[in-house]
Amino acid sequence: MVPAIIENEQAAGGAQCIKFSVYQSPTRPGVILASWLHAGQPVSPKGPAPVDSSQLGIPVEIEFERAVTVAYQDGVPFVWVDDPNGLFPPSARPSFSARP
Repeated sequence: MVPAIIENEQAAGGAQCIKFSVYQSPTRPGVILASWLHAGQPVSPKGPAPVDSSQLGIPVEIEFERAVTVAYQDGVPFVWVDDPNGLFPPSARPSFSARP
């Protein structure tokens, strides 16, 4: 199943999600970057253990595709786009109706 793209963590209703964070490049004006983190089930009282993540400094479009692909492959039902500054609005995002 294609993961749902959500705008806030509460929309996941407690289900697993990949957090996709959007930010402005600190060194290249006008360049929008992103990072993401997929956390697995909690393994200790301190919280979830990271399962997969991105590297910093990758263009937003590339990381969005990667995050959605990992969510699809791992059966994660949601990708939460954490974009408080509106740098990567829904109208700028590719849509994913079916995955290979």
